[in-house]
Amino acid sequence: MKTKFISLIILFTVSIGLFSFSENNKENYQNSTAIELVDIPENVKTILDNKCMGCHSNDAKGGKSKMKMNFDKISDGSYSNGKLASKFGKMTKVLGKNKMPPKKLLAKYPDKKLTPEESKILMGWATEQRLVLNKE
Repeated sequence: MKTKFISLIILFTVSIGLFSFSENNKENYQNSTAIELVDIPENVKTILDNKCMGCHSNDAKGGKSKMKMNFDKISDGSYSNGKLASKFGKMTKVLGKNKMPPKKLLAKYPDKKLTPEESKILMGWATEQRLVLNKE
């Protein structure tokens, strides 16, 4: 009887220790999401709001464009750091090839065309954020 009681106390103590360990890890994981790592300066936010969010946000009608990059998911932490770093890398490549916004969209909405300066700002920002995320 005494042995069973001691075994129960040990089991209870170990269970509490494991529970608190997993809760601490969960809290640390949640605190290291991309939302804290991604810095969106005002000049970048303005460009994103005016030229990108129409297609690359939760409110966008097209599924393909928001699947490739959804800027709302940066804010809510939906992307893992690795996935977000990859998306920033792809963003830099697409902007560097002048493929964004697509010509089909620009035919309807010429005001969405990125100026060379805006494109340079977004590429610099995406490159910087990818480097930060890859260090984590």
